[in-house]
Amino acid sequence: LSQLPGWSMRPDGSIVIATGNDDALGVYACTPYNSYGTAGESQPTRVLLKDPPAFTVRPKEEYFQEVGRELVIPCAAHGDPPPTITWMKVGSAGRSGAQVDGNSSLVFRPLIKEQHGVWECTATNQVASVSTATSVHVLGTSPHAVTNVSVLPLLLAANISWEPGFDGGYFQRFSVWYTPLVKHPPRAHHDWVSLSVPVGAQHLLVENLQPDMSYQFSVLAQNKLGSGPFSQIVTSVPRGKRGPVRSPKPPPS
Repeated sequence: LSQLPGWSMRPDGSIVIATGNDDALGVYACTPYNSYGTAGESQPTRVLLKDPPAFTVRPKEEYFQEVGRELVIPCAAHGDPPPTITWMKVGSAGRSGAQVDGNSSLVFRPLIKEQHGVWECTATNQVASVSTATSVHVLGTSPHAVTNVSVLPLLLAANISWEPGFDGGYFQRFSVWYTPLVKHPPRAHHDWVSLSVPVGAQHLLVENLQPDMSYQFSVLAQNKLGSGPFSQIVTSVPRGKRGPVRSPKPPPS
């Protein structure tokens, strides 16, 4: 083994071949022995070289299509043995209603808002599994929900920030909704106070809050086609008023 670069033997007797090439082809047998001798060699095993999957057709990095239209995204690969092609929407449990045709292409017929996002094509055989991804942008819809809503408690105020979702292909604007958290069932959003966010901003300072009271915050996106879903609700407590500054008392004598 020392004459073959990358070959080694483990303490349990297994052979490790770091890089598979023509040197590894052939028939192998293992012979265990100790000070008393051996009971003979094992049954022979044959090492064959197979090709991992390699993409012959990759999807583009991103696709833009109107809602309700058809969209076909190709993906193909070869290998030995021939690989199986599967599609999956990243962050989803399935294909969100999309189909795969006989050419392993992903087919949206028709395209719906919920199919917006990142899709992954995976080619798998007995040797390995490889993946490639593409982004599908569904145009002509209401906005998607904002994400990563953060609330920074301030003195009788709170700074709300977020990351915009996809705008549906139109200009979108935002509003911040908030309400004090009181001891009764959750209030509907139409009972909340809403504040418009300046154009282009991704944060808003909400002032004149009561100290030591919990508040719930949510962010809403809107475009010319309507409102998207409200964001996840975040609960926070603003900092209270500063107390009077008192001179420190001298230590007792």
